[in-house]
Amino acid sequence: MTTHPSLTVIIPARNVAAYLPASIGSIGPGPFEILVVDDGSTDATPQVLVQLAAEEPRLRVLAGPCQGVSAARNLAIAAARAPLVAFLDADDVWLPGKVAAQLALHRASPAMGFSFTDYRHVSPEGEDRGTCFEYWPGFAARHARSPARFRLGSDALAQIYGENVVGTSTVMARTDLLRQCQGFNAHLGTAEDWDLWLRLAALAPVGCLKLVGTNYLMHRPGNLSNNAISRAAALREVASCYRRAARAQNPAAVRRCEAGLLTAEAEAAAAAGKPWRAAVKQCHAMLHQPRPRAAKRAAAMLLRAIRPA
Repeated sequence: MTTHPSLTVIIPARNVAAYLPASIGSIGPGPFEILVVDDGSTDATPQVLVQLAAEEPRLRVLAGPCQGVSAARNLAIAAARAPLVAFLDADDVWLPGKVAAQLALHRASPAMGFSFTDYRHVSPEGEDRGTCFEYWPGFAARHARSPARFRLGSDALAQIYGENVVGTSTVMARTDLLRQCQGFNAHLGTAEDWDLWLRLAALAPVGCLKLVGTNYLMHRPGNLSNNAISRAAALREVASCYRRAARAQNPAAVRRCEAGLLTAEAEAAAAAGKPWRAAVKQCHAMLHQPRPRAAKRAAAMLLRAIRPA
């Protein structure tokens, strides 16, 4: 065990035996502590963790509260011994250079509340589905001329509100600030990560690195992001809490956010077998933020509604 770790890596784990070796192996060397919270696994995860702990002296396994990923992360935040925390989901992997670059950014700006990087969407078959920053055109356009590492500026909350560009497995944050915020809101069930980034952005500067620091596994069977209906409702709930603060910083962010919310609700309606509702929601999203991608999505949903399979 590292006596004085510079970083605590937090990994919530439930039934992820197949993914843990690669995830933990991607952390790389350094004076870090690795806290894995086994949150009630019923597969081989406990056995895999025993094996990994025997090989990795920095690894400590915590018994989770079996109340979901947010409660698991909060348990680890409370136990963290380093001044900085980095989050890593058990089915994601960090890419070389990610940790070192973020640590350097925080050392240069100790008051920074948290930082994040770009990340790549990867299908279960290993297909590259593009990066996060490529997906959000407003953020990409605004920071096209920004240096490789930069601060979001005085309207950081509005930027994150308008486009949810922060991936959990890319975040490095001050431990004291996470505890001051009382961590993730476990009552939300989903979208609790976006909620926390907005709370942190209201308290301290936010840093960003343009490097692609993480491979994010899309659509793993059984993961929470597959539940489109509950996620859309949670996103709407979080958005209502921060709308006033975002509008005060940048009114345009409210329209961008609303377009994203309507898109999420369109996807939820499609998942619920309501093609016309999905098409209407997506058309409204396009009106809030007219872009070719939104128009293409709206056209596809209208076609499905008119000509159901």
